[in-house]
Amino acid sequence: MNTTLHATSQVLERHDNLFEQQHLIVAGQLADAYPLQLLEQVASLQICCNHFGHYQYFSEQSHSKLTCQFNAQPQLHENSNALLFFMPKAKQEAAYLFACILPQLQQGAEIFVVGENRGGVKGCEKLLASYGIKLNKIDSARRCSLYFGTLNQTVPAFQLEPWFEHFQVALPAKTLQVKSLPGVFNHGKLDEGSQLLLEQLPAMHGAVLDFGCGAGIIGASQALLYPIQISLLDVSAYAIASTQATLKENAIAGTVIASDGLSEVKQRFDFIVSNPPFHAGIATQYETTETFLAQAKQHLRENGELWLVANSFLQYESLIKQHFSRYETKLDNKKFKILRCCV
Repeated sequence: MNTTLHATSQVLERHDNLFEQQHLIVAGQLADAYPLQLLEQVASLQICCNHFGHYQYFSEQSHSKLTCQFNAQPQLHENSNALLFFMPKAKQEAAYLFACILPQLQQGAEIFVVGENRGGVKGCEKLLASYGIKLNKIDSARRCSLYFGTLNQTVPAFQLEPWFEHFQVALPAKTLQVKSLPGVFNHGKLDEGSQLLLEQLPAMHGAVLDFGCGAGIIGASQALLYPIQISLLDVSAYAIASTQATLKENAIAGTVIASDGLSEVKQRFDFIVSNPPFHAGIATQYETTETFLAQAKQHLRENGELWLVANSFLQYESLIKQHFSRYETKLDNKKFKILRCCV
């Protein structure tokens, strides 16, 4: 978790008094440790994390007012009377979280939404208007905006199932049924990079790990095609819930792991397959994949293989050379590369 305050948190720092003695819920796209600064002002603080690394960080903080959870469907305390929402880039993710959280808030609850202007924070006005919440902008600085409104009407109870997008992935002589929640990479469809990786993968055997599994497409497809022991890992609560739903939909037995990088992985594999993430919010970042490539080798068995797809502009080869003595480019169409790394 970043301890240097993001621009959104720097705006919020000017308004700490707004949360005085509130039973505050914090949710959305958290960027730093700012919520901990509010512990002296609030009556209680409940942090809803959809990023496993953030959940680990906040869970390690010991304070009588603080609770946190890692859950695609946050469950709130009955006395929750204020929401501080960090607007995510994906508007559908924001809509999903509002639909889940607002029914659990007390009538008259105060709603605060903060986000980057170029990240689409203004979209919160329309989203919350559908719940009768009129937002007013109360601050604008550092290319961010802070909005305030009040919940004055009853909100229908949240139902998870309608939020899943259902789609199919055609495989050799098989069809994978996929279920995806908002907030998952390429929600509701098979992305081009994963499609190319599926076309290039060899016949699988033994133990296989799908790193950054999203809705579980790559790992679940291999489990449909081959008699393997499949594990699927992601840092996102939405991805974990989506992967579990995809496995259930296809009657596939698999182990689903919530982990920030490979920290929660205890075994070795014959294959690791991945369409690794390279975005954090609206920025491009390499840190997750750099750490993954540095650690992947120690989680491969003798003669194990790592297969990954990457956008062509991402220069992963120099990182791979630091950790793998053998690698090859299986495909490069100038948009995507398929890389095979061998122990």
